[in-house]
Order: sequence, then structure tokens, then C-alpha cells
Amino acid sequence: MKKTTRLRKLLERPGTIVVPGVYDALSARICEMAGFEAVFHSGYGTAAVLLGQPDVGLLTLTEMAAQVKAVSRAVQIPVFADSDTGFGNALNAYRTVQEYISAGAAGLFMEDQVSPKRCGHMEGKQVIPKEEMLGKLRAAMDARNEMDPDFVIMYRTDAIHATGFEDALDRAKAAVETGIDMVFIEALETREQMERAVREVNIPLMLNLIEGGKTPLVPISEAEALGFKLVVPALSALFSAARGMYDVMSRIRAEGVSDGYVDRLFTFSEFTEVVRLDEIRKMEEKYLPRAVLEDKYHGKKKIVDSK
Repeated sequence: MKKTTRLRKLLERPGTIVVPGVYDALSARICEMAGFEAVFHSGYGTAAVLLGQPDVGLLTLTEMAAQVKAVSRAVQIPVFADSDTGFGNALNAYRTVQEYISAGAAGLFMEDQVSPKRCGHMEGKQVIPKEEMLGKLRAAMDARNEMDPDFVIMYRTDAIHATGFEDALDRAKAAVETGIDMVFIEALETREQMERAVREVNIPLMLNLIEGGKTPLVPISEAEALGFKLVVPALSALFSAARGMYDVMSRIRAEGVSDGYVDRLFTFSEFTEVVRLDEIRKMEEKYLPRAVLEDKYHGKKKIVDSK
């Protein structure tokens, strides 16, 4: 089954789906190993790992599509991708959908911020006129329909902190009329706003939860009771990886390499499972000549006997 079809079937299933934010192939693979059924490619995380800089619109379509491709190839589960503003006007949005489908994404969201955009939980955001955004959504859906009708299109509005919650609702409702699949109202601030959003926007909604962000960290059970279809812990993987790396490397800088922090690490053998070394070995056995294999493993008996 295509990943786009699998994502649609997940969205049709009753209940809320938790889809963690990831930022590269390794984080996606780890989330897949943890049992998640889909992952969410993060533009914030991509800016952090590619540039070491904040999510303020510095990334290009080429850079983002390449990261989407790397993430999509690393896992067997669907990847929902961040496409920022679509990297320009409606024509750019059309191409962005083409590039993301070609990269292997199962869906994307596109936001209505003025370019260059900012992280949804930062101050200083501005939004483009509603009619301009609706044109971008129509272009995105046309590109989708031409390449893969199962590809999921989500509209993200950042209007709450630019023009107010009522405008955000109005934009979301207008977007529903275009025929998009989902809505993401960024940086909801209260449970009352959450309730109204689900009640008044009549298609599946996503709830973005960021530790330290503007949206209250409601439990998954409460988000499900409210009626959200997707709950995305968008930066938990990034923040935990960065903190863990900093803590361990600070200790190594102060004390040197030791076994005093190994409980914080994957072992060497455990990490080979993360990166699928066994699969590579099997491919070597299948395709490489015996002489090459014997040389590669210093004449030792091979793990899998070739015939």
C-alpha cells in the first residue's frame, strides 16, 4: 500500500493519532522503532540540524525537500511534512507539492504567514490576505490531484497572534470550502479556543504541542475528548536529543570518556539495530562476490552463508 494511502486510512480510523515531530532520518527511525504509526517532519528541527539556526524562514525548498526525502526513505511509515509557506506564491506552492510528493512524503501542511515566516510559537508573525492563501491551497490541491490524489493537504493558519482568533476561525472555515483535508490552527492558547476550533471547523484538526510553547500541554486523552484527530509533540525528539547530547558531551569534556554515563547511551550493538546493519549484511551476502566478503571480514566465517 502506498504511504499516502496508509496515511489516509490512519486518518479515517476512529480516535486520535499521536504523530511525533522528527528532524532527520535518524530521529524518524527511532520514532518508528518506538512504535509510532507515522511521523511529522519538522521545519523547526530541520533549521536546527542543517543550519544550527532558528526557524525564521532561512531554509529553501531544495533543502527542505531533501530532508523530507531522507526522512521518508529511512522509515516504512508515512511522513507528514512541514512545507512552511510553500516557498512563495501559489505557483511556488504548486511546485512545492510536486517536490514533496516526489520526495516520498504522504502529506504536508502549508501556512499563511508572510515570507520569511517564523516558528508558530514566536512573536512577530504576519499573515497574507485570506484570498491569496486560498489561491495557494487550490494550487496545492491541483498539483496533488495530478500526481497522487491520496496525498494529504493540511492548511495551517498563524492568524491567532497576527489578526486574532476570530480571523483564524474564519480563515479555517474558508479553507474547508476549498476541499482541503485537514486544518491546523497554530498556537491555540486556551481550552476554550480548542473547543471552538473543533466545534466550528468541520474537518479533522491537528493539535501542535510544544513544551514551553503557547499551547497548553493537554493529555492525549483530553485532546481526543476535545475531538482533535492528530496530536503532534513537534519538538520533543529534538529537545530531548539536544539536551541528552549536551549533558553527555559536557561530562566527557570535564571528566573524559568513561562508563559512568553509559546508561544514557545506546550500546554499540543496540545502535546497529537502529541503523539496520543486519539488513546491510544480508544485502552484502546477496550481491557481493565471496572473495570480497572474505576480505571484508578478514577471512572470518560469514554471518549468513551464501549459496
